[in-house]
Amino acid sequence: MSGGAARPAPVKVALIAAALAAGLVPAPARADPVDAARLLAAIPGEIMFVRIAGTWASPEREGLTRIVLIRPSVRAEAMRLFVQWLAPDSRGSRFAVVAAEEVPEVFDWRIKIDDYRIEPETTGSRVLFEATVLTNGQRRRYELTIGPPGDVMFAAR
Repeated sequence: MSGGAARPAPVKVALIAAALAAGLVPAPARADPVDAARLLAAIPGEIMFVRIAGTWASPEREGLTRIVLIRPSVRAEAMRLFVQWLAPDSRGSRFAVVAAEEVPEVFDWRIKIDDYRIEPETTGSRVLFEATVLTNGQRRRYELTIGPPGDVMFAAR
């Protein structure tokens, strides 16, 4: 096959369909395609990357953390990195941003992030970055440690 996704084997599809029909496997939830399309259309082109990085907890709340990588313009290779802490809203139906912090070193040190690895921890998460320093072309490694809202540490490794 060229360029397309592999198709599941007919027998496997038949078994999944039978399990769904018998109620042995719950049917996947269907998202409202109009809502999903609206949400996707709202993401600005400068947002290069959004990824859940782990979980967080405080005495009052708990939720998820995500990292957001922004490339401010087509001509600028220096990136901006943000951490957002999310928690269910008061109705429990959507996630709301509890706090957000920029990691200023990424932009200040003129870093272009090339790759990453997330390592969840019990008290937050750690993100390891492979990056290029744009001022000299040097490849470097960096570590981002994320704790509860507002607790972020970024350092060269």
